[in-house]
Amino acid sequence: MFDQNYHEQKSEIHDPKWRRAILTVFHSTERARNVWENRCSNPALTPCQFVSCTDGTRDLIGVVIGGTMADAEDTRLWDLECAFTMLTEDAEILIVKGWYATAVEQVVEDITGGIEAMKSNEQTYRDDVLDLLVIKAGLAQQLDQSPAAKAFWDIHLERLGAAKWPEGPLPQCLVRFDERTGAKLGLVISGVWVERLGDWDMNEPFLVLSTDGEIQRCEGRVVEQVSVL
Repeated sequence: MFDQNYHEQKSEIHDPKWRRAILTVFHSTERARNVWENRCSNPALTPCQFVSCTDGTRDLIGVVIGGTMADAEDTRLWDLECAFTMLTEDAEILIVKGWYATAVEQVVEDITGGIEAMKSNEQTYRDDVLDLLVIKAGLAQQLDQSPAAKAFWDIHLERLGAAKWPEGPLPQCLVRFDERTGAKLGLVISGVWVERLGDWDMNEPFLVLSTDGEIQRCEGRVVEQVSVL
């Protein structure tokens, strides 16, 4: 779908094919759609702000799906000088500290004409969502069988002012450890919660309840190893 050397091509966001491809990633990634729906004042719209920048340690490129609203008529635009949430080609969701970002380049596109084309893939997206729901149902059983995991999650629910599990909500942040032997799936049950984004800060250490019932600690977000589904 993507050019393997796209990180070296700072003008990649100017390529309409690349923009269409990353919007396909957006529509097929439930977590990204949830962030968008929670942050955008009109979630029926589609992201249109494509950005490449450097955060001081690496080059980043993707579509912005949340953050602080920019002072603009278009409610899909976000202030790149504040913290903003970016979706990358690998379906990774990153919180970028805009005040640290340099070499910022963006393309804002009117993508209303492409919405119908995206809708033609709705069945594929629906199948992906159903697969994730089955996985989350299995992890809910793991959570119910693990007193330690429930204790961590209940602390988070108390912080949010919600009822304890199982009356309270199930964890929603599903991650996959891609580069490790015997790659695992798991739900984030503890970490640093960013209240204004309604999301975990994946740059900070977090705990995951894996499909084998283990509680695993991840020392901050390592892009090559962890994907948010």
